[in-house]
Amino acid sequence: MKITFEKLAEFLFRDIIPKLEKNNGLSVFAEERAKFEGWLKVELCESLSKYFPTIIPEKDRIDIVFLDWAIELKTVNTNYRYENVKNKIRPITKNIKGIIKDIKKLKSTDYTNKAILFIVFPVIHNNKTWQTHFQKISNELNLYKHREFKFKNHVSGVIYFGLVK
Repeated sequence: MKITFEKLAEFLFRDIIPKLEKNNGLSVFAEERAKFEGWLKVELCESLSKYFPTIIPEKDRIDIVFLDWAIELKTVNTNYRYENVKNKIRPITKNIKGIIKDIKKLKSTDYTNKAILFIVFPVIHNNKTWQTHFQKISNELNLYKHREFKFKNHVSGVIYFGLVK
């Protein structure tokens, strides 16, 4: 069984976004600017297991592997001011470097399809400051898709899925 990047992106967005939007606990994390990568890994495995027989977390130091896909996951907590979110200093530059490091790690593997899925919050896609950071990431990708969403407490976030060059 094969799945294209576009179909996988649509499936992941359709399945994960409602989970992001309806989870009370994630609203607390968003308000506190706390990361939730472990939660994302578990939920993604649960979503993928509905359609694919074998999903392997933490294989070859890659977050999730299935079929001929290797996917790294990240959550990026910004320091941008946002209503209903506590003002905290967050190392966004370090977060971006972490995403790029994961992309480079994927490039060095033998998997046919290599992708990164990351959630950025609080932010909207067209935020000018975010776009300067996102440009560094998108330069490392062949394709990407994104969807904006809101946590249950109305904090904005964006989920990105990118195919590594």
